[in-house]
Amino acid sequence: MKEAPDIWNVSPASSHYSRHKRTHTGKKSFACSDCDYKTAVSSALSRHKRTHTGEKPFACPDCDYKTAVSKDLSRHKRIHTGEKPYACPYCDYRTGDTSDLSRHKRTHTGEKPFACPDCDYKTAVSKDLTGYTSALVTHKRLHVGEKPYTCDKCDYKTGDASSLSRHKRLHVGEKPYACPYCDYRTGDSSSLSRHNRLHVGEKPYACPYCDYRSGDTSALVTHKRLHVGEKPYTCDKCDYRSAVSSHLVRHRRTHTGEKPYLCPQCSYRTGDTSNLTAHIRIHTGEKP
Repeated sequence: MKEAPDIWNVSPASSHYSRHKRTHTGKKSFACSDCDYKTAVSSALSRHKRTHTGEKPFACPDCDYKTAVSKDLSRHKRIHTGEKPYACPYCDYRTGDTSDLSRHKRTHTGEKPFACPDCDYKTAVSKDLTGYTSALVTHKRLHVGEKPYTCDKCDYKTGDASSLSRHKRLHVGEKPYACPYCDYRTGDSSSLSRHNRLHVGEKPYACPYCDYRSGDTSALVTHKRLHVGEKPYTCDKCDYRSAVSSHLVRHRRTHTGEKPYLCPQCSYRTGDTSNLTAHIRIHTGEKP
């Protein structure tokens, strides 16, 4: 029987040893010919080059999924097999993706390592719902007004790829996410998660300044601005500022004169849903 090799006794001449040494020296010998990307690992350069060429050599045998990264294919295959080898040490959550586990664990620890340099926004996730764009990059577009994702059916633009996917479902009426407790359906997975909490009463998101709790992370972010006085949403026509994005949308209608909300009983129109609700009570006699 052959003696098992000593994995710690690596020859200084081996490629593994040379690659490991670069983690200490910071030397990045492999450079991309198309941009300024550099790396210490040749395989990382090969993987990076696929972002320029669009090459996706790793294909799923069970569906039409393709990827440029072999480990992404391994992770994807677990969707078909149902394998979830990575377990949370705090609860019974399991997943087939190590990054999902890291993200989930932060719901227990409250850690938010990714911070915006322009406001107090922090996030626990390194990537957005598409799995590719940094969640922090997506957030920073709110400050600069950048909206690179455009709808091919209307003039809608957004800084968030997942928001565009969600918006497109409004045109086709697609609602693939169904509530297991009632007949509610939605085109947005996060809306379903938020809705489900109405049934179970779960409010996992707690304010660090008071006893407010919510089942919706965005509601908590908005609430916290009441404590710190942050108003990140600014009008480009006047000096109006708001802590809530929907308030800015409503305010802008005072400049444009847009009144998209129509009374079903008469010709009354308004730019504010709360005004419409109050107006309809004139017809129904309902008291708030």
